[in-house]
Amino acid sequence: MSNSILKKYAYLYAELDGIRNVGSAYTSVLLSGEDDEGLKVLSRIVAARLCGISIDRAFDEHADIIVYPRAQEEKKSKSKSGGEKSKRYAISVEDIKEILDSLYLTPFQLKNKVYIIENAESMSEICQNKLLKSLEEPPPRVCFVLCSSGKLLPTVESRCNRIELPPFDVSVVERELSKFHNDAAAVKLAAQASRGNPGLAERILADAGFADTYAASKKLIKLSTGSKMFAHAAAVYEKLSRDKVDALLGVVEYLLNDIARLCIGADTVFDRKDIEEIAGGYTPYSAALAAEAVREAKKHNAANCMPQAVMDTLILKIMEVKAQCQR
Repeated sequence: MSNSILKKYAYLYAELDGIRNVGSAYTSVLLSGEDDEGLKVLSRIVAARLCGISIDRAFDEHADIIVYPRAQEEKKSKSKSGGEKSKRYAISVEDIKEILDSLYLTPFQLKNKVYIIENAESMSEICQNKLLKSLEEPPPRVCFVLCSSGKLLPTVESRCNRIELPPFDVSVVERELSKFHNDAAAVKLAAQASRGNPGLAERILADAGFADTYAASKKLIKLSTGSKMFAHAAAVYEKLSRDKVDALLGVVEYLLNDIARLCIGADTVFDRKDIEEIAGGYTPYSAALAAEAVREAKKHNAANCMPQAVMDTLILKIMEVKAQCQR
């Protein structure tokens, strides 16, 4: 994780209110938010504060700052197309056993020993319960930092000092991205699409096809206007892989949320002209219903349902809710 793409933005995270308040009373910390990469950066900063070292040293390798899942960030999984893609690894029972077996070892170099648990929401209930007592009463000079983009057991959450990772203002993300990326149009789109999360913005910029996905998402929403347009809408996604469908669904959801904002007179995240172009026939309620349908479609796609069938069902649902709300 020392090579995190967000290390260059560490000073932004270090200035968050919750981070400035971290002190010796924080033995178990839960970092929550939707930006996994941002949570990783935040965890190093919190660990640095707990260990009494500077932020400049937060991303160095330290024997007393131990990250789980262990030694798996470098692993890659092969996509069906033959390319490589990074994979999020779950915390296993073996990981938890290793943590518990090493708890009473004295810190080697730093003031405290810190266990960072990434993807904490991936822990089974068995793993969470095994960790419960240690979170509540860790040994002297031992701290835990959990990173979670989802829910944990209430008993686990209640034993931690919780720090939320809020999204930054989109203009702040755009400003920071522009320091490292030269394509102003791509930077603006990435900042908007990330909803204020630098980690997501960087992943978008790393995806050379994102602009095409954004254009396809707008086209899909615009075409979802009636049964006669179904074949035209289906042509947008008929040859897309599961991963591409997942990316498409993510942008479609953002755009539908923006349509709802536009309908009630609120500011949009994406360019207002883009949203006005695709908002025809929507009400705030139908846009919200359509966005909910997209979230369901994402679950079905992740559950290995046929991508084209997932999309067919979604488009028909969007057409249905639009028609019902126009009556």
